[in-house]
Amino acid sequence: MFELIRPGTRVEFMGMRTVFIGLSAVAILASAVAVLVMGLNLGVDFKGGTKMVVAFKGADPVDRELIRKAVTDTLQSVQGGTGTLQVEVQDFYAGGDEDNRRFMLYTESVTLLTEEQKEKIVAAVKAKFGEDSVVNPPAEGGDQFFLTFATEAPIEGRQADLAAIFHEQGLQRVSVESDKVRDLSMEFYKEVNLEKADAATPQSVLDQIEAEEAFKARVADFRTKNTDGSYTVKIEELSGKIEESVRALPDVGARFLAVESATSISPSVGSDLLNNGLLAVLYACIGILLYIALRFDFKYGPGAVAALVHDAIITIGVFAFTQVPFTLPIIAAILTIIGYSVNDTIVVFDRIRENSERLKGMPFERIINVSINETLSRTILTSGTTLLVVISIFLLGGGLIKDFAFALMVGIVVGTYSSIFIASPLLLYLHQTFARREKVAA
Repeated sequence: MFELIRPGTRVEFMGMRTVFIGLSAVAILASAVAVLVMGLNLGVDFKGGTKMVVAFKGADPVDRELIRKAVTDTLQSVQGGTGTLQVEVQDFYAGGDEDNRRFMLYTESVTLLTEEQKEKIVAAVKAKFGEDSVVNPPAEGGDQFFLTFATEAPIEGRQADLAAIFHEQGLQRVSVESDKVRDLSMEFYKEVNLEKADAATPQSVLDQIEAEEAFKARVADFRTKNTDGSYTVKIEELSGKIEESVRALPDVGARFLAVESATSISPSVGSDLLNNGLLAVLYACIGILLYIALRFDFKYGPGAVAALVHDAIITIGVFAFTQVPFTLPIIAAILTIIGYSVNDTIVVFDRIRENSERLKGMPFERIINVSINETLSRTILTSGTTLLVVISIFLLGGGLIKDFAFALMVGIVVGTYSSIFIASPLLLYLHQTFARREKVAA
């Protein structure tokens, strides 16, 4: 079989352990300073805000600064604020569509709905439909009202009355939907998605289009003939204002197609997501410690976990230095890095355990060095081929997938390094410590 490293090669890894442990200590310290001083560029997932994908017709360049300034000025004027409002515009690539240009737009704003408007809407609904009406206003950062009435009324008329109440409060972009109609729509689109998965012939596509048109007519008839007592009102003012500001731009506005998607997360939910993500990393490390302690020996566990913590800290530090947005997919990338790194470490540890039986009488430091050299070819090939794929994703991907690939690039390099220069030296240190204690006890 092809061997990248010739059999019998003996690189003195253990002899260099002090130098590399020192380098790792410096890298960890620098990462901690970067996180404390520069901080992480938390994405919408963690700090709260709204992210949207906006599309423009044609592949010609679009000045992102024009979009950013237009959106910033509009939101500041609507919210009445004079402070700085963070708005970011990034290129967003949607695979398979080379004819249009898309951007991912981030803003700290979650909603344009004020607490005063919420109170007025609740009061107006109760005044018109009775005090026994139940109105659940949106929680922090939300844009949906949930309303329940004591008696059912014709859906079409009730929707018009509710829309009028919201329009009176200056909210023009609202959608009112009966819960019965929503349930009917969910059942229909569930069937449509199943049919799409089963067939993709031109005739089946035409049949689905006809079915959707027939369903729209059925829904309109359902609204006219049926009653309901529960409704959901969704406010879309934020995306509407952003759309208006972009359409008003000279030249660029004429090419604007639509806001293709919009996602909002409140600050409190974002904070919970960040805490849960970090806890997931901690639990993963604890689980790996227990696994290695059972799989090998207790003295193998701390070195492997120290290597994982080393990888996670340096990866987070790189994100602090580069200010690449730190989002929920990056937490997934860190967990992936932990799994990849521990796999590499286990391969080395397994060879050390085998050689401990095969090379009895040889100093343990020599056994570790031989084992690392014997697995070096496999380590380079595995890490190298994986790194090539990740680099391809980084260069060709767009949006969040590019940031995810960047985290994996850093993690693969650091994880391979830590398996050799962190996990193995700590195993040697623990082995020597236990040996001294046994000698003293004897």
